[in-house]
Amino acid sequence: MLILFCRVLSSIAGLLLFYLFDQLSANELLKLSVLLAAFLLGLCGVLNAWRGNASAGAVTMLLRIVVLVFYLDAAVKGFLRGYFGMRPNPNAVLQAIFATDQTETREFFLHNSIALAQAMGCFVLVAALLLLADRQLLRWQAAREHAAPGMLAKGFAVSMAVFLVLLHVNTTMRRENPALFWPLRYQQYNAQLAAMQSMQHALTASMAAPRDWQVHYTGEDARSVILVIGESTNRASMSLYGYPRATTPQLDAMRAKLLVFKDVISPASSTVESMMTMLTPADIGNPDAWMAKPNLLMLAEAAGYKTFWVSNQTRNDGWIGLLAGEADESDFINYGTGRGENNFDDQLFQPFAHALADSAPKKLIVVHLLGAHPSYAMRYPSRFAYFDQAHDAVSAQMARQGRSGAIRKQRDEYDNAIRYGDYVLGTLIGMADRAKSDRATSLLFVSDHGQEVGYNRNHAGHSASDKSGYEIPMLIWSNRQAPQSTTARAALESRPYQTDKLDATVLGLLKIETRYYAAHDDILSGTFQAVPRFMNGLQYQRGAVLAP
Repeated sequence: MLILFCRVLSSIAGLLLFYLFDQLSANELLKLSVLLAAFLLGLCGVLNAWRGNASAGAVTMLLRIVVLVFYLDAAVKGFLRGYFGMRPNPNAVLQAIFATDQTETREFFLHNSIALAQAMGCFVLVAALLLLADRQLLRWQAAREHAAPGMLAKGFAVSMAVFLVLLHVNTTMRRENPALFWPLRYQQYNAQLAAMQSMQHALTASMAAPRDWQVHYTGEDARSVILVIGESTNRASMSLYGYPRATTPQLDAMRAKLLVFKDVISPASSTVESMMTMLTPADIGNPDAWMAKPNLLMLAEAAGYKTFWVSNQTRNDGWIGLLAGEADESDFINYGTGRGENNFDDQLFQPFAHALADSAPKKLIVVHLLGAHPSYAMRYPSRFAYFDQAHDAVSAQMARQGRSGAIRKQRDEYDNAIRYGDYVLGTLIGMADRAKSDRATSLLFVSDHGQEVGYNRNHAGHSASDKSGYEIPMLIWSNRQAPQSTTARAALESRPYQTDKLDATVLGLLKIETRYYAAHDDILSGTFQAVPRFMNGLQYQRGAVLAP
């Protein structure tokens, strides 16, 4: 048993290396170490205790397989922590992983090839060190005389096997088992999706008698509200917000016609988790409220609106696909497999024009862009490659900050995508402006979340640990915009806001009164009240560095 103890300690030392490489948290290190020790001392111990020398080959094979599975699990978790800024437990990560299609997966690997190579290099290094150490231990064992396992050794092996079973009675420890971690989370994801479908059907059925919603329309006879949802757009890369590169020339030109909100953050750094609060009465404090309360489309339809959903994302996108299915008319122009396709957003112009031309007196039109979703180079046609290999203030600053060449290239491509997004949004606003002038029309643009593209570190992609993953643009255009003084306009645009309350602002634009409308959460309301905002569980303070 002595040699087995030594092999267990060397295996745990490998986990310690992952911790030192910042691939595991201290909590994960402790739990995985306990599980690994129980596995090896229990399973390998029982095998060794009853079969003795005859089990040497089987014990070695079992030990190495188990340890390598634990190491691979640690490397994957380390990569996901660096990419998402959190463990792969929250809904945000589950949705992003399990709702990913084949094409998007291929694109993901291309976009994150360097980070993936680093994680794989860490795995290979630690695994190689383990195998070398284990070979030395086996040589040491072969040079020693050892007696057959006695009753004490057999009793200890059995007790460790029992301990291993008891560990799996505990839900937390069971979920940390690398062999069960992903299957259990996939089961959890499917259960969530089933719950979404069930709740959505129940809410849809209740549409027949929405009296409890107390919906009342207070607006004009003809009104259109357009909600444009951007994807992965960070305001830090928009010249509309002071960025040195001319990434938003169309929006800059129409600045006087826009309300540009300067202090808005998303509730999450991923699409589904953000939109589940943006478009429903759910918020950060009550994230499951969407299960029991009507969403924006339901409330709009109850108020007499005809609803449209025009999207460049995939129809079968989990909860978002279910929500889009609530619209009276939905048009998904991405016939590929979703965000993994280089389907450009300008293809939305035709279905958007169709929705604008519809004769319904009251219309809510939701436009869901593909925006600047990674990989950035796939989000714009070649004529929008304005910033490739640019030598300007931005590239100089990134060089001074020590950003790698790969990250600087990603920023160039991201800024190209933002410039193309400006063209798309500017065109949508122009189309709305040229539509029927006899109706009040408002357009609200907001991104689901941001991106970290070398603003704070050498990383390009989603991030729950950087403010850039949350700091987003939000603007409103209206053909009936009331005149305001410069002071009043500046005060309105400076209001701090988090878009888990966006449903209140949209209901205000829709002129809908309902028990689910809270005026103090409507950024345009005279009774608006700012509240504390949170990012990844930490209170947000503009300009401050987010704590790790």
